[in-house]
Amino acid sequence: MTISYPILNSTEQAVSFTCQNQTLWGMLHLPDSPGPNPAILMLHGFTGDKTGSHRLFVHAARAFAARGIASLRFDMRGSGDSEGEFQDITVAGEIDDAQAALDWLTARRDIDSARVGMLGLSLGGIIESLLAGRNPSRLRGLAYWAAAANSDVFMHMAQRTSERSGQSTSSLMDSLMSNGYIMLWGYPVGLPLIQTFFQQEPLEELKNYTGKAIVIHSTGDPTVPVSQADVYAEHFGARASIHKIDDNTHTFENPLVERQIIELTLEWFTKIHH
Repeated sequence: MTISYPILNSTEQAVSFTCQNQTLWGMLHLPDSPGPNPAILMLHGFTGDKTGSHRLFVHAARAFAARGIASLRFDMRGSGDSEGEFQDITVAGEIDDAQAALDWLTARRDIDSARVGMLGLSLGGIIESLLAGRNPSRLRGLAYWAAAANSDVFMHMAQRTSERSGQSTSSLMDSLMSNGYIMLWGYPVGLPLIQTFFQQEPLEELKNYTGKAIVIHSTGDPTVPVSQADVYAEHFGARASIHKIDDNTHTFENPLVERQIIELTLEWFTKIHH
């Protein structure tokens, strides 16, 4: 079964901008209206890119544009088409990438800078929280898809990696310290990424943001446990709309589930943008 997301009443533009003298590539989706338009900045997860698993970000961006909301999906440095190497990725660097994307997006005349929201998938949720905490007055709303909330998710991923590789967690950590990286799903994960991961306090910084959020998570997510959604629910309280979806994938692979989470997010953003 396939579900199509046609390009209706919208345009798509390949765009680029820079962060620390390196080029980041993205795709800007604009509604077919004079604007300025509300917009959503989309942040991919660890080992992800602007397209998203099973083209999730493409489908979402086209659905948003068809309903009058622009969006920017882009590759962080070291991911997708952007410059940089994956082994050099750090949490701090991805925050800088996201900040550059937000600045670029809100500077456009066809974007209403007072109606810009953000969507973070997986590790992108932590980047989103940190960015929102540093730009609290610039973001109208936050959407979290299968999002990590704190460092607990790293320990979960380390355990899963240990099980898949047949190596103990301590053996993986020893390899990381001696070689400067470990291989995870075919990607070299550098020590700086893990070090900066534990140096950040996303929920503490997120206290600066007083707006609303929508949190969507699969109950059987094998990569980022659904308990991470509970962390966000406790943090936001009544300011959050929480949706736990009956699904056992990390990136909402069932086409019907994909449509459901896109529609939930679209309806929520439409309400807060107007």
